[in-house]
Amino acid sequence: MTENINEPVLIERARKDYRAGKFEKAAEGFSQAAYSYQTKGESLLAAEMKNNQSVALLKAKKPQLALDAVQGTDILFREEGERIKEGMALANRATALQDLGKKQEAIEDFNQAADLFKAGGEKDMYLQTMQSISALKLRSRNIPGALFSMQEGLEELDKPNLRQKLLRNLLKIPQNFIER
Repeated sequence: MTENINEPVLIERARKDYRAGKFEKAAEGFSQAAYSYQTKGESLLAAEMKNNQSVALLKAKKPQLALDAVQGTDILFREEGERIKEGMALANRATALQDLGKKQEAIEDFNQAADLFKAGGEKDMYLQTMQSISALKLRSRNIPGALFSMQEGLEELDKPNLRQKLLRNLLKIPQNFIER
């Protein structure tokens, strides 16, 4: 006889642990919820929990385990037409790859995620992803690529705040010199 697991209780407990900074414990709770959903044939919910587990493991500074947790969830979301969730899975995978020092692979995943966020109208997620790409390119000493990625992300904002407006205008200065 199998134990009747209440996924919402597991999830709420994991979220509480996450908010309290108990990231490894949160990751374990999300993993249990994912397993439970998977055994019931609820693959999409299991994939969402795997992504939550990945985020918690990233916060716990365990990038290889985070990468293992998120692996394949992007494909499942794509097959189900869940494009924004696919982008989130790719961004989670990219963050794990980045933390593992695999910069080029991370940039590729971040680029795919950015395309999905842009197509889905998720401007904040798009901007955050472009900032991640910019930071990676900056660390790789690709200054023009870093500036372009940041500018591209900022250009998508409908209502930028003061800091974003200032940065957007500053980033246009090199472009104006090139166009002369």
